[in-house]
Amino acid sequence: MDRKLGLRLATAAVLAPTFVLTMVVGRELFLLAVMVLTVAAGIEFFSMAEQKPYRARLVPGVTLGLVFPLFFYQAPGDSALLVVVLTAGVVGVAAAQMLDPQGREAIATVAFTLLGALYTGLLFGHQILVREISREIAGAPYWLGAILLAIPLVLTWANDTVAYFAGLSWGKRPLLARVSPGKSIEGAVVALMATIVLGAVAGSLVTRWFPPFGPVHGLAIGALVGVAAPCGDLIESAFKRDAGVKDASQIVPGHGGVLDRFDGVLITVPLFYYYLVGVVL
Repeated sequence: MDRKLGLRLATAAVLAPTFVLTMVVGRELFLLAVMVLTVAAGIEFFSMAEQKPYRARLVPGVTLGLVFPLFFYQAPGDSALLVVVLTAGVVGVAAAQMLDPQGREAIATVAFTLLGALYTGLLFGHQILVREISREIAGAPYWLGAILLAIPLVLTWANDTVAYFAGLSWGKRPLLARVSPGKSIEGAVVALMATIVLGAVAGSLVTRWFPPFGPVHGLAIGALVGVAAPCGDLIESAFKRDAGVKDASQIVPGHGGVLDRFDGVLITVPLFYYYLVGVVL
């Protein structure tokens, strides 16, 4: 077995059950796990931003990022209050820049800082929304959120795995060479088909506990994830290429950083949540 692959598998064997445990327990424990991931991802993002000739603000950015998981846990579904949070965040970051006697490149600095907070905190925070979905479904058991959250997570990581091995076996044409030369069209197509099939299977299983979500919705989610997951991967790859780094960090042995492991999830979980509340419910 390839040494790097062995390290990846060993790390996954330790961290995956730990993450699943927090997800199953939910409540404050899962909130804490998401907040830890948000902080780690924020530090990675702002470390990459340091490679650019602008000063992205680490502390305001990570702090604002943490507000989103907390907000989603305390007030899920309150869109009006979310607008207040976003407004306060924009004003706060802009004010921090204004009050800094060394503050320069104000537009770029504020833009970088807000992007980092939204890319990490806002997107990671949607895992809380899905896990706490029982609050938005009358009579739903609390454990339903864990089952539903598992769908985009499993489909996203399955898509990534299938794309990797299919690309090794049959990949010839690059998917987007200027961003990620290692990803192939053939790998993406095989992964898309596999994700659609897995989505249908997931829908068939989940409908036992949640009748509104059946195989047809599973097919739709599989297709959405099959397209969105590689997009999330490519978005993060574009950030890394711009910063001139191979991995966001080395905090996860064999996988790189938190952003490297959750890049697709950052896109697929929000899509899954809005599909749930907009189409299924």
